[in-house]
Amino acid sequence: MIGGVRILTGLMWLANLHWKVPTDFGKSNGGGLYKYVAAGAENAPFEPYRWALCEIVLPNFQLFGWFTLISELVVAALLLVGYKTRIVALAGAAMAVPIMLSVLYYPNADEWSWSYLLMIGVHLLLAAVYAGNYLGVDGVIAGPSDRAPLALRTTGIVAVAVGVAGLFVARSVNFSGDVVKLLGSDAGFVDGDRLVRRWELKFLWFNPLWAVLTIAFGVLLILGARRVKLAWLGAGGFALIAIVVFFQQTFDYLRDDGTVQRVATASNVAVWGGIALAAALFIRHYDRSTVAKE
Repeated sequence: MIGGVRILTGLMWLANLHWKVPTDFGKSNGGGLYKYVAAGAENAPFEPYRWALCEIVLPNFQLFGWFTLISELVVAALLLVGYKTRIVALAGAAMAVPIMLSVLYYPNADEWSWSYLLMIGVHLLLAAVYAGNYLGVDGVIAGPSDRAPLALRTTGIVAVAVGVAGLFVARSVNFSGDVVKLLGSDAGFVDGDRLVRRWELKFLWFNPLWAVLTIAFGVLLILGARRVKLAWLGAGGFALIAIVVFFQQTFDYLRDDGTVQRVATASNVAVWGGIALAAALFIRHYDRSTVAKE
């Protein structure tokens, strides 16, 4: 149960990454992250905090946007896999405080302040109970080395399931013309000339290539529970696509109604980067123990 709460908390951060869109983070159109920071600068309840937003954050907003995106990406990834959980949970609690102050008196009163207090409380609870010891990397690497292969295999199975789900979303595919593409973020399926659905999960954004690679690298992790070289290939593959998609920065997401929404790639980076990190730590834990026995 504790591990499940930690994973749900990681998914909460993951679900809020896509709308923090580089490189201007909404400044050009007054939306996205910029909208909330600007609202905080005008309406936040404490004068020192408003001053900091006006005099420090807004003049350096692009730098702040990148800091926000990367820090939330790291928190999401590490909570999902359960690594360094106590430190990460405390960081998450601290990060929730300025978020709460920025939106507490957001115009239109559409933010529920108790949600942020609960958010802070959940993170403090995760830190107090060392939540990474439950279904997490922390518990595996603190225990005997013979648990590492099973953890590695489980990580691979989860990765394969995520990839298969990505394919299932668009199970009726007609690859035709420019509407559907293997590369980029324009994958979906079509009914005649009309786009019906995109290759999208709730927290991740897929095209066929990303989904197939996720499955392939996940299989390598499963096989790597017996052959370490295959495990390193799988971990390296996930790290590589995480790096590639991070520098891609955005997906152009075409909705069913034909409108285009630009979203950040950070949620994908968090998942693939988290899998790569977890796999590498499991492999190293097993390798170190093997060398020590020899």
